[in-house]
Amino acid sequence: MYQIMIVDDETMSQEMLLKYIETRLPAYRITHVCNNGLEALEAFRQTPADIILVDIRMPVMDGLKLIEHLNRITSNYVPIVISSYGKFEYAKAAMRMGVTHYLLKPLDYRELTQALQAASQTLSFKRIVCPPTVQDDDQELYLTGILAGKCGDRNAAVSRFSELNFPFSYDRPGNGFYVRIDFLNTEMWMYGHDSLITAVGTLIRLQYPALFLLPLLSCQEHCDYFIFMAPDESIDFEELGDQIRQILKISLNLRLLLRFTSMEQLRMAALHGQLPNISDAAADVYNTKYINSDADNDAIRTRIESAIQFMKENYGLDLTRDMVAESVYMSGAYFSRCFKQITNITYKDYLIEIRMQKSVELLKTNRKISDIALQVGYPNPNRFNINFRHYTSYTPSEYRTYVLKMI
Repeated sequence: MYQIMIVDDETMSQEMLLKYIETRLPAYRITHVCNNGLEALEAFRQTPADIILVDIRMPVMDGLKLIEHLNRITSNYVPIVISSYGKFEYAKAAMRMGVTHYLLKPLDYRELTQALQAASQTLSFKRIVCPPTVQDDDQELYLTGILAGKCGDRNAAVSRFSELNFPFSYDRPGNGFYVRIDFLNTEMWMYGHDSLITAVGTLIRLQYPALFLLPLLSCQEHCDYFIFMAPDESIDFEELGDQIRQILKISLNLRLLLRFTSMEQLRMAALHGQLPNISDAAADVYNTKYINSDADNDAIRTRIESAIQFMKENYGLDLTRDMVAESVYMSGAYFSRCFKQITNITYKDYLIEIRMQKSVELLKTNRKISDIALQVGYPNPNRFNINFRHYTSYTPSEYRTYVLKMI
């Protein structure tokens, strides 16, 4: 169920929205009804809502100012403007802040229903594909080293583990799983390989919220997931696989490669060659693609520059971090860390910037926007529109209609 906040200084408008949503739209629940933006901002800080139905002109704080403040707090909500003011300046300002639905009073409730349905789809996508989690490159490097059998000294392994803020203890018993998911028809997934890895991880976390999970050794054909949870908790992998298939609409095989009870048990198993299906792959990544940590800055910079050139030549492909890293013989986690150090921007943001710059050039032509999206690496036009608006403050069609005419 999606939580809705109504922000409007007109009592009649509040009551009509409240009645319609409560009687006609059971998938939504009104959590707050506020009279101005400041009141709504304070309420949101206490109890965040999923969707904000907000008027423009209000006392104390208007709707645009409210959206501006909320955007600084989070991106995990959807604003919908409902206003008596149809001036283009208001609509353009709202769109620059990420508003995709600007509804006019008197309200057409069919339009409201459609806007709420679209907002629900946007939220679902954000929650599964773009959750507020960040891959920890240092943790990934550490676990890859463990699996490759490169941590022969227990004291060094424990010391490094303690520096990385894992949410579990090195020796304390737990339920550890090393899982491989083979992707069988990724052409059915329209959002790119990186987001598929993230989406699968998010679904596992939603089903088992107490666990620690980190994707490792990702490639186009499969991804391995390191999972650790409390000793009294476990996972029904058959049920989990069915849920992932049903929600993401892709075919896959989910295999439990290893079950362990502590990091020390995992380290010893790798050292004694008891993980042939895992440690061979880990060693390949760790040894062949991993630059030594004492490599000088010039060597690292040269490789990052080569990676950037590779991205500029292949931005139209479904580029993943590991694919770019492999092109310069680096492990994915080490490449990610070095790329940020050299460029002061993440690999993913840099790739988006390359794609958006090319998109701006292509919008000067007569090509269809859907064709431009595909050419710059977005099989799904919705993801292209979202990134383009974030980059330019305009949708592609707005940019072509208004901005290019002013240049």
